[in-house]
Amino acid sequence: MPVCIQISHAGRKASSAAPWHGGMLIAPEDGGWQTVAPSALPHLPHEAAPIELSLADIAQIKADFVNTAKRSHELGIEAVELHAAHGYLLHQFLSPLSNQRTDQYGGSFENRIRFPMEVFKAVREAFGGTLGMRISGTDWVDGGWTIEETAELSKQLKQAGAQFVHISSGGVSPLQKIILGPEYQVHLAKTVKAASDLTTIAVGLITEPAQAEAVLQRGDADLVALARSFLYNPRWAWKAAAELQGQVEASSPYWRCLPREAQAIFGSVRIGMR
Repeated sequence: MPVCIQISHAGRKASSAAPWHGGMLIAPEDGGWQTVAPSALPHLPHEAAPIELSLADIAQIKADFVNTAKRSHELGIEAVELHAAHGYLLHQFLSPLSNQRTDQYGGSFENRIRFPMEVFKAVREAFGGTLGMRISGTDWVDGGWTIEETAELSKQLKQAGAQFVHISSGGVSPLQKIILGPEYQVHLAKTVKAASDLTTIAVGLITEPAQAEAVLQRGDADLVALARSFLYNPRWAWKAAAELQGQVEASSPYWRCLPREAQAIFGSVRIGMR
């Protein structure tokens, strides 16, 4: 399996506590720091406003993305995902809710995607491995970033050399109205895949092996990503192999642990073991 990392800049969501500690902005007196963003608009009304990025700041952040990608290559990283979802900096540029600039980086769709595309193209030139972007498919807010814009951005990313997009949603506005349920974001990935013909990853309350397999068999996405399911059950892949008649690799001390119904998932390597 290729070694993959995600490169991101939190923008106005920086200086925040860890999610398991509430995730709120940390006050300066508690060790917080000044955040930056496309526009001087806080995420929550009661939070301190970020500083609007200057053109020099934007150029420096782009260089930081490139330098991170170069260091990743030197470390043997084979795939990179640029994070433009969940209200992080690149998403903040995409969304008209958080980007109210009046220069070449704000206003129209082409202006709002300019910086994320500049970052992608610069990283693409510096990094020869697999490269894609995670995108919030919608802000779930009227007047915000839309799935149609996501599909068009994905087309442009493909032309710039992207090998995949990873479609999530939300995170840029507390006004978002998300109806949670199994596979609640899969339709977004399906739309992007159909419009861009780019390898597309689906995510979001996909928790069971048969459910993940169904997403792939329907052609709604090319890959399925899971996070919390693996935090809850680090051997989720073993469960999936057992249910879907697949196989996984495991080091030899684990060969004796399988229940009877999962005996085949390690393959022939353990046949005849006492």
